[in-house]
Amino acid sequence: MKLLSNKPLLAITLAITTLSAHAQDVAPHASATMQLSPIEVRGTAEPGYTAKRAATATKTDTPIMETPFSIQVVTQELLQDQQAYRLEDAIKNVSGIQSLPVPWSAAYETLQARGFTTEPFRDGTRILFLTVPLANADQVEVLKGPAAIQYGRVEPGGMVNVVTKKPLADASYSLEQQLGSYSFSRTTADLTGPLNQDRTWLYRLNVENLDKKGFVDYTFDKRIFIAPSLTYRPTPATSITLSYEHRDEKELGGVGVPAVGSSPAPVPISSFYGEPGMNQHFMASALNLKGEHRFNDQWTVRGGIGAYRGDYKYANIQGYALTGSSLNRWGLSSNFDKRDTDDAFIDMQGKFEAWGMKHTVLIGTDYHRYTNTSNWYGYGFVPDIDINNPVYGALDTSAFQNGTPDSFYLRKDKWNGIYFQDQATIADKWHFLLGGRYDKTQMYSGYDDIFGSAGAAASLATAAAAGKSKTEKQFSPKAGVSFQAYPWLAVYGSYSQSFGGSANTGLTKAGDTLDPESAQQFEVGTKAEFFDGKLSATVALYDLTKKNIVTADIDNPGFSLAIGEARSRGIEFDVSGKISAALSLTASYANNNVLITKSNNGDEGKHLANAPKHSGSVWLKYDAASAGLQGLSLGGGVFAASQVQGDNANTFQMAGYARVDAYAAYKFRVSGQRLTAQLNINNMANRVYYPSAQGAMAVIPAEPRMLTASLKADF
Repeated sequence: MKLLSNKPLLAITLAITTLSAHAQDVAPHASATMQLSPIEVRGTAEPGYTAKRAATATKTDTPIMETPFSIQVVTQELLQDQQAYRLEDAIKNVSGIQSLPVPWSAAYETLQARGFTTEPFRDGTRILFLTVPLANADQVEVLKGPAAIQYGRVEPGGMVNVVTKKPLADASYSLEQQLGSYSFSRTTADLTGPLNQDRTWLYRLNVENLDKKGFVDYTFDKRIFIAPSLTYRPTPATSITLSYEHRDEKELGGVGVPAVGSSPAPVPISSFYGEPGMNQHFMASALNLKGEHRFNDQWTVRGGIGAYRGDYKYANIQGYALTGSSLNRWGLSSNFDKRDTDDAFIDMQGKFEAWGMKHTVLIGTDYHRYTNTSNWYGYGFVPDIDINNPVYGALDTSAFQNGTPDSFYLRKDKWNGIYFQDQATIADKWHFLLGGRYDKTQMYSGYDDIFGSAGAAASLATAAAAGKSKTEKQFSPKAGVSFQAYPWLAVYGSYSQSFGGSANTGLTKAGDTLDPESAQQFEVGTKAEFFDGKLSATVALYDLTKKNIVTADIDNPGFSLAIGEARSRGIEFDVSGKISAALSLTASYANNNVLITKSNNGDEGKHLANAPKHSGSVWLKYDAASAGLQGLSLGGGVFAASQVQGDNANTFQMAGYARVDAYAAYKFRVSGQRLTAQLNINNMANRVYYPSAQGAMAVIPAEPRMLTASLKADF
C-alpha cells in the first residue's frame, strides 16, 4: 500500500474541503427533533479538567472510579489552556511520567513512565519513533503500569494513548493561529459536521502547519500535518470510520551538551555541536478503518485494520567523548529508512447478568506486523569541535549525506495475541476484573556492513541472508478489585504482568538468543470525587519489577546476557477538576524510587537514569466571570522535579528544578463569531535546567522562556 504519495493526500483534502462547504447548507435542514442513536456520535472530551470515563485501561466504556488501575486524563480544555502541541506539554500534568527528547532530532520523543521508557499510542495503536502531533487530539489518556492484556508488548511503566477527534453530527469549524518566541508559528484548522440531511455521513478535517526555530543555534522544525476522517452510520447500531494522517517534517535538532565531571558543561544552552545543514526529512502516513456494530443491548462487535508507512532520511552528528574542551564526534546518514506497520484487531463485548453478578466480557484477537529496511553511511569519526568556541565547516556535509551506503539493516516482526477479560460487579459496590493474554511473536533481523562482508560491497540482500529468527511466547495475566464504599469513594488493588515491549537482541556466548523482558506489578490505591463529582483524585502505591534486562557479558566481550533487573516503587497522587464555579485545578505528585537490582557491571543499587525521585505539578485556572469580567480567564502553575542521574552508572547528575508557567485568555464575539485571544508564558523566570540526558555526551537543556500568543476563531 502506497501512502506517501501526495496525489491521494491532495484528492482527500480537496474532497473533504468541498464536502465541508456543502455541509454548511445541509446542517440547517436537519431535523431539530432527531433522536440520539444507540451509538452516540459526540466528542470524546468532556468539559473541564476532569474526565469520568476512559477506555484505554479496559477497552470498554468503564467509569474511572470502577477501574482497579491508575489512569489519568489530560482533557481538551487543559490542552487548550496550556497551548499544548506536543506530548511533553500534555504529560507534564500527570504524576510519574516524563518526556525524554532525543539529542539528534526535534521530531523524536521518548516517554518514561514509572522510571521505564515507553512508547506513545494513538487510538490504541502504537506510533513508531516520531513525536505525536496534537492537532487532532481530543484528549490524552495515561494508564499506569503494565498494559499487556489489551495491547500486547508494551513497556511495563505504562502507556500514553492519544485519543483523536472524531467526526461529529453537529457542524463546527475553528481556526487558530499561534505565534511565539524563536519564530514559532503554528496554524491549525478543525472542521467537522454532517454531509447529508440524515446525518449518516459525517466528516472531520484537522490540519496543522508548524514552523519554528529552536533555542539551540541552527536548529529548526517544519511540519505539515493533515488528518481527514469520515464516519458512516448506515443504521443506529452501526458505525464505520475511515481516518487518514499524513505528516511531512523537515528538521535539524540539537545534540545536547556534554557532561564535565558530575554536571553539565558550563556552556550556553544555545550551543550547537552538530553541523549546520545536516537536515533530516521524515514523511509518514497512517490509514485506519474501524467499525462497531451492536447486535442488541448486550453484544457489540468491534474491529479494525490499519497501515503505517514511514520514510525517514537521517543526517546527524553526535559526540562520543570529551578531551579537554574538544568534543570528539561521529556521524551517520541514511537515505533509505522505511518503517512500515500493519495492524488488525477484532473483539466482542458482552454485557449480561449471571451468578448474581453483572458482567462485561471482552474477547478479542489482534495482529501487528513491523518491517524496517534501512541503509547507513558514516558511522566513522568526523572532525572534533571546541565546546567553548564551536567552528563549523571542517566536514563536507554534502559529500557526507550523499556517500555510498556501507551498512544495511533488515527487521521483520509479527505479533499475534488473543485476550479475554471479565469485569464483574456485585451489589454495585464490588467491581472485579480478571483477564489474560497469550502472545506469540516471530522476529527476524539481519545486518551487513563492508567490514562483515570482508571488504565486499554490503547490501540489503546479504543482510537478509545473514539474519537470525526468533520466536517468543508468553501468557500475561491481570486481575483487580475495586470496592466502591460510597458513590464518591473507592479503594482498589490489582496485579498484572507484561511481555517485554521489544525483543531482546544479541546472542549469548553459546549462540543462544536472549529471553524476552518481563515485568510484574502490584498496585493498591484509592479514588475519590468531591463537590458533586466535579473534582476527582487518585492515590496509588505500586511495586513494579522488570526482569531479563539485557546486559553486556563482561567475561565474553561482544556477547550479552539477559540477567538485568530493575525495580520501581512509589506513591503517586493526581487531582483534577473544579474547586468552585470559578476555580479549576490539576495537580500531581510522584515519589518514584527506581533502582537497578541485578546487573553484572556493578550498578546494583544505583538509580536508573532520568528518573526523578520527586516530581510534581500544580496548575490553577480562574474564570473571572464571577467577578464581572465576562470572558476573561487567568491561570498558572509550577512544574518541578528533584535531581536525576544522567546515566545508569550514576557518574553525573542534573540538578532539580522548579519552573513557573502562566496564561491569560479572553473570549469575545465579533459579528457573531466567537474569538479567543490568549497569551501563554512558559518558564517565566527563564530558568536554566536539564531535565534529561542520553548519555554523558548528550545532556538535554530545557526550553528557556517561551511566549506564545494565539487567536482562535470558532464558527
